[in-house]
Amino acid sequence: MNVEWSRLRVLDAVARAGSVTRAAALLHMTGPAVSQQLRRIEAEAGATVVEPDGRGVRLTSKGKLLAEYAHQVAELMQQADNDLHRDEAQVAHLRMAAIASVIRDLVTARLPAFLRTHPRVRVSIEDGETSDHLEQLAAGRFDLVLAESWSTAPLRLPAGIRARQLYREPLYLALPADHPLGDRRRLDIRDMGEERWATCARGSDAHTALVQDARQHGIELDMSYHVADPITQLALVRAGLAVACLPGPSGLADEPGVVYRPLNPATHRDIVLLTDDRTAPLALEALMAHLREGRPETPASAAP
Repeated sequence: MNVEWSRLRVLDAVARAGSVTRAAALLHMTGPAVSQQLRRIEAEAGATVVEPDGRGVRLTSKGKLLAEYAHQVAELMQQADNDLHRDEAQVAHLRMAAIASVIRDLVTARLPAFLRTHPRVRVSIEDGETSDHLEQLAAGRFDLVLAESWSTAPLRLPAGIRARQLYREPLYLALPADHPLGDRRRLDIRDMGEERWATCARGSDAHTALVQDARQHGIELDMSYHVADPITQLALVRAGLAVACLPGPSGLADEPGVVYRPLNPATHRDIVLLTDDRTAPLALEALMAHLREGRPETPASAAP
C-alpha cells in the first residue's frame, strides 16, 4: 500500500465529519475534490474505503480501519508541527463559539491581552445556544466552544469532544426589592411556586435547567417572560413583573430594585471549555491556557 499522507488527511476528515460535504468544509475544499481524493485512496490502498449511503457515503470496514491509522498519523503530524514551531510566533485563525454571558464576562476581559501577546492570531466569535455549537464543533466548524452546564441539567457531550472546567457560578433567585420574601437569607424554589418567572427561551439550557429543578421539587413554574438576555430579565424583576434564577459570582450583592438570594439546596452553573479530542495546534493551546488562568472579577450589577 502506498497512500500519500495528504490523502490520509482527507480520509481522517471524512471519518471525523461524517460526510463528504462536511469534510470539504473542514478542509476548505470542494465536495468533488474530496470525492476524487477518496477514489485515489482506494486505488492506492487496493481496497474500497467508502460506499453509497442514501445521498451520501459511509466508511466501509476497511475504510474505518484505514481511518484509524489516518487519525494516528494526523495526531503525530500535529505533535511534530507543535514541537518544530513551539518557539515561533503563531499564525492562525481560531473560531470560537460561546453563550452571550460568557462573551460579555470572560472573553471581553481576557481576549485583549491574548491578542496583544499573539498579534498574528485572529480570533472570531459567534454566540448562540450550546446545543447548536456542539454540533458545529463536532463537524469541525469551530475550534473551541465556551458552554454552560447546569447542575440540574448537566451538559451531554457527543463522542470525540473533550471538556475542561473554567469556573463555577452559584445560582441566585433575583427578586424585586420590595418582595415579601426578600428578607429571607436563602430561598427554596418551592417558595416561589406562585410567582411569574422571567427565563431564557424555551428549550435553551437555562430554561431546561430551571424546569428540571422545579419538577424535582414537585412544582411547575409560571414562565410568563421568555427573553434571552439576563439584563432584560433583571429589568422585568426590577419592575416587579417577575422573579428570575440567574448565575453570578459568589457573594452577589443586592442592587437598586433587585435583591439576590441563594437557592437552598445550592445549585450552580459550570462554564466549560469544549474542544475535539485531537492534539491542539499551538495557537489554540495558548488561547485555552490563557482563558483558564482565572475568571475576571465581575461587577454585581452585570454578573448575571
